[in-house]
Amino acid sequence: MFITTSRDPSAKARRFAKALASFLSVDYVNRGKQRPDPEETWLVVTEDHGNPAGLVRRSEGREEKLGFRLSGDIEATRQRSAAAAVVGEKEIALPVARFLELDWMPGVDGYQGRVVLVQPGRIDFLDGDKAWIRLKI
Repeated sequence: MFITTSRDPSAKARRFAKALASFLSVDYVNRGKQRPDPEETWLVVTEDHGNPAGLVRRSEGREEKLGFRLSGDIEATRQRSAAAAVVGEKEIALPVARFLELDWMPGVDGYQGRVVLVQPGRIDFLDGDKAWIRLKI
Protein backbone atom coordinates (compact mmCIF):
# COMPACT_ATOMS: atom_id res chain seq x y z
CA MET A 1 0.00 0.00 0.00
CA PHE A 2 1.07 3.56 -0.57
CA ILE A 3 -0.40 7.03 -0.05
CA THR A 4 -0.67 9.77 -2.63
CA THR A 5 -2.67 12.93 -3.33
CA SER A 6 -4.67 14.36 -6.20
CA ARG A 7 -2.77 15.64 -9.23
CA ASP A 8 -2.45 19.22 -7.98
CA PRO A 9 -2.60 19.04 -4.16
CA SER A 10 -2.55 21.89 -1.69
CA ALA A 11 0.36 22.15 0.74
CA LYS A 12 -1.91 20.98 3.60
CA ALA A 13 -3.04 17.89 1.69
CA ARG A 14 0.57 17.03 0.82
CA ARG A 15 1.69 17.52 4.43
CA PHE A 16 -1.20 15.37 5.72
CA ALA A 17 -0.45 12.60 3.19
CA LYS A 18 3.23 12.54 4.17
CA ALA A 19 2.41 12.48 7.90
CA LEU A 20 -0.13 9.68 7.46
CA ALA A 21 2.32 7.65 5.34
CA SER A 22 5.00 8.12 7.97
CA PHE A 23 2.63 7.10 10.78
CA LEU A 24 1.48 3.98 8.93
CA SER A 25 5.06 3.15 7.80
CA VAL A 26 4.07 3.06 4.13
CA ASP A 27 5.43 4.95 1.12
CA TYR A 28 4.24 8.39 0.09
CA VAL A 29 4.29 8.87 -3.67
CA ASN A 30 4.22 12.31 -5.26
CA ARG A 31 1.66 11.47 -7.91
CA GLY A 32 1.87 14.32 -10.40
CA LYS A 33 0.62 12.95 -13.72
CA GLN A 34 1.41 9.33 -12.85
CA ARG A 35 -1.31 6.72 -12.82
CA PRO A 36 -0.69 4.15 -10.09
CA ASP A 37 -0.78 0.45 -10.94
CA PRO A 38 -4.38 -0.79 -10.54
CA GLU A 39 -3.09 -4.01 -8.95
CA GLU A 40 -1.69 -2.08 -5.96
CA THR A 41 -3.62 -0.74 -2.98
CA TRP A 42 -3.33 3.01 -2.65
CA LEU A 43 -4.91 5.70 -0.53
CA VAL A 44 -5.60 9.03 -2.17
CA VAL A 45 -5.96 12.09 0.07
CA THR A 46 -8.87 14.18 -1.19
CA GLU A 47 -9.42 17.78 -0.28
CA ASP A 48 -12.09 20.42 0.01
CA HIS A 49 -11.10 24.06 -0.48
CA GLY A 50 -7.42 23.21 0.09
CA ASN A 51 -7.97 21.18 3.27
CA PRO A 52 -7.65 17.39 3.58
CA ALA A 53 -11.21 16.06 3.67
CA GLY A 54 -11.07 12.34 3.01
CA LEU A 55 -9.30 9.21 1.87
CA VAL A 56 -10.20 7.11 -1.12
CA ARG A 57 -8.89 3.54 -1.00
CA ARG A 58 -8.39 2.04 -4.45
CA SER A 59 -7.67 -1.65 -4.72
CA GLU A 60 -8.41 -4.26 -7.37
CA GLY A 61 -10.71 -1.94 -9.29
CA ARG A 62 -12.83 -1.02 -6.22
CA GLU A 63 -13.08 2.27 -4.37
CA GLU A 64 -13.97 2.92 -0.73
CA LYS A 65 -14.24 6.37 0.82
CA LEU A 66 -13.64 7.72 4.31
CA GLY A 67 -14.63 11.35 4.83
CA PHE A 68 -13.29 13.41 7.74
CA ARG A 69 -12.43 16.84 9.02
CA LEU A 70 -8.87 17.36 10.19
CA SER A 71 -8.65 18.61 13.77
CA GLY A 72 -5.50 20.57 14.63
CA ASP A 73 -2.22 20.94 12.77
CA ILE A 74 0.04 18.27 11.32
CA GLU A 75 3.62 18.05 12.54
CA ALA A 76 6.12 17.83 9.71
CA THR A 77 8.44 15.34 11.43
CA ARG A 78 9.43 11.90 10.20
CA GLN A 79 8.54 9.12 12.55
CA ARG A 80 10.44 5.95 13.17
CA SER A 81 9.14 2.91 11.35
CA ALA A 82 6.75 0.97 13.56
CA ALA A 83 3.69 -1.20 13.13
CA ALA A 84 0.34 0.31 14.04
CA ALA A 85 -2.81 -1.43 15.22
CA VAL A 86 -6.41 -0.25 15.27
CA VAL A 87 -8.21 -0.36 18.61
CA GLY A 88 -11.78 0.41 19.59
CA GLU A 89 -15.23 -1.13 19.63
CA LYS A 90 -15.48 -3.81 16.97
CA GLU A 91 -18.48 -2.32 15.15
CA ILE A 92 -16.72 0.97 14.39
CA ALA A 93 -13.02 0.02 14.56
CA LEU A 94 -12.98 -3.11 12.40
CA PRO A 95 -14.08 -1.29 9.20
CA VAL A 96 -11.31 1.29 9.77
CA ALA A 97 -8.77 -1.51 10.30
CA ARG A 98 -9.82 -3.13 7.03
CA PHE A 99 -9.71 0.23 5.22
CA LEU A 100 -6.15 0.92 6.42
CA GLU A 101 -5.09 -2.75 6.11
CA LEU A 102 -4.10 -2.91 9.79
CA ASP A 103 -4.77 -5.43 12.55
CA TRP A 104 -7.68 -4.76 14.91
CA MET A 105 -7.36 -5.25 18.66
CA PRO A 106 -10.32 -5.16 21.03
CA GLY A 107 -8.65 -2.92 23.63
CA VAL A 108 -5.66 -0.67 24.11
CA ASP A 109 -4.89 -1.98 27.61
CA GLY A 110 -1.35 -3.30 27.73
CA TYR A 111 -0.59 -2.39 24.10
CA GLN A 112 2.64 -0.45 23.66
CA GLY A 113 3.40 1.50 20.51
CA ARG A 114 1.50 3.05 17.67
CA VAL A 115 -2.29 2.95 17.81
CA VAL A 116 -5.17 4.13 15.65
CA LEU A 117 -7.88 4.72 18.27
CA VAL A 118 -11.37 4.68 16.78
CA GLN A 119 -14.15 6.21 18.84
CA PRO A 120 -17.63 7.43 17.89
CA GLY A 121 -17.13 10.55 15.77
CA ARG A 122 -13.32 10.53 15.69
CA ILE A 123 -10.11 8.69 14.88
CA ASP A 124 -6.89 9.45 16.79
CA PHE A 125 -3.46 8.39 15.54
CA LEU A 126 -1.38 7.91 18.70
CA ASP A 127 2.29 7.07 19.17
CA GLY A 128 2.61 6.16 22.82
CA ASP A 129 0.80 8.95 24.63
CA LYS A 130 1.34 11.56 21.89
CA ALA A 131 -1.48 12.32 19.43
CA TRP A 132 -0.10 12.83 15.90
CA ILE A 133 -3.28 13.20 13.91
CA ARG A 134 -6.94 13.62 14.93
CA LEU A 135 -9.76 13.19 12.45
CA LYS A 136 -13.41 14.03 13.07
CA ILE A 137 -15.66 11.68 11.13
